[in-house]
Amino acid sequence: MATLARELSSAALPDGYVASRAHLVSLAEATRNLIEAVCRVNPVGSSPTRLPVGPSRNTVRLLVFAVALATLILAASVPRP
Repeated sequence: MATLARELSSAALPDGYVASRAHLVSLAEATRNLIEAVCRVNPVGSSPTRLPVGPSRNTVRLLVFAVALATLILAASVPRP
């Protein structure tokens, strides 16, 4: 794969194409090849490890409500001038 990437980067640009567009096409081809290689090594759905799941939406809502309530109670307990 590294040799393919080197070949793509050293290839001559086609006539009539903007240089950046030709490089983007080469980058897309290299990315596609990388995705195919990763899928061959670890097919989708076969990975036993999962990313850790964050707190649920309701947990975050409860936490925000608790902080807001504590702030309100603190603000109400401060003596007024």
